[in-house]
Amino acid sequence: MAETTKKRKRKSNRVTLEDIARYCDVSKATVSRVLNDHLNEFPVSEEMIARVKGAAEQLGYRPNRLARAIRNQRTNLIGLSFIHIDFKNLTPDQVAYENQVMGQLANSIISHPEFNDYDLVIHDRIEAAERPLREGDFKTDLLEGMIYLTPSENHREFLDVASKEFPIVLLGQIEGADEKLPCIDINNRKMAKLATEHLIHTGRRNILILIPEKLQHISCIQDRIKGYRDALDAHGIKPSDEFIRTVRSLKENVDAFFRDLRCMDDIDAIFCPTDDLAVLCIPALNAMGKNIPDDIALIGFDDLPFAQHTSPPLSSVRRPAEQQAHAAIDLLMKILKKEIPYEPGFHEIETDLVIRESTDNT
Repeated sequence: MAETTKKRKRKSNRVTLEDIARYCDVSKATVSRVLNDHLNEFPVSEEMIARVKGAAEQLGYRPNRLARAIRNQRTNLIGLSFIHIDFKNLTPDQVAYENQVMGQLANSIISHPEFNDYDLVIHDRIEAAERPLREGDFKTDLLEGMIYLTPSENHREFLDVASKEFPIVLLGQIEGADEKLPCIDINNRKMAKLATEHLIHTGRRNILILIPEKLQHISCIQDRIKGYRDALDAHGIKPSDEFIRTVRSLKENVDAFFRDLRCMDDIDAIFCPTDDLAVLCIPALNAMGKNIPDDIALIGFDDLPFAQHTSPPLSSVRRPAEQQAHAAIDLLMKILKKEIPYEPGFHEIETDLVIRESTDNT
């Protein structure tokens, strides 16, 4: 005969409102009013408030987030949306960089002093040409708001999802986004102009802009190209089509590009709108006998961690990711707490040039 067993009730060590009520010899309703800050519902003495809060701390009480969410109809969950990355196709250095960026952004958010009552949910969004993102993909029924990273020109669905009921703050910018929701970014056009002007101030006039082929249509890259043109115009230098070129960001493609470039001997400086591409230029130029920066000065954009470890170290435009993330969560917290209205607009993060040996050998 099969042995029958009785189901055992699992005993939880979690401290409840009832435990605190028994400890203080008061009603559960009184404890709830004190710990949930509903003191306007029924008068509670200062002595009792201190007594209940002291007992909660002494007993190690932790609020039941699920019960509070049901009661208040709020989840206190904030999404941090990353575009899906297939790490199998990345080099170890690229994987390390992506992990560093994700960790840095997440840490910047959860360390914000106003974030104590919230939890962060990583939102891994998959963008596919054959399937636009739907509202449900953004988890609007779960999250109270979202920090949206790496906006894509081809997937603008989030612009229609964002609302006062589901506020989205954009880290970055695409054309027209700031007319529908708040965007936080550096001024790419202004900083590209400053980077190009730095090259001009070092005596360079024939400045090549080398644009990553697969990124050339992205809004921030277009702004960096415009900044390059602005700098030339401001200094009376007529831009030449020979000095505005695109290339795939692969070593073999960059090597071949410089080998076949007819105006190679005329160039005295290169501006790359990304550090990834700028770094690939260094060995290619060295292979052609060009010294950096004596023969050709080189500057990138983003100031990625490896920029200071190249030979020579790479001048670049710093992208302050931590400051940007902190500003985004600060803005979202104020919106959720009704301290400010949810309004579209561009919020500029100030940054600067980082000058290293690739443009300055003094």
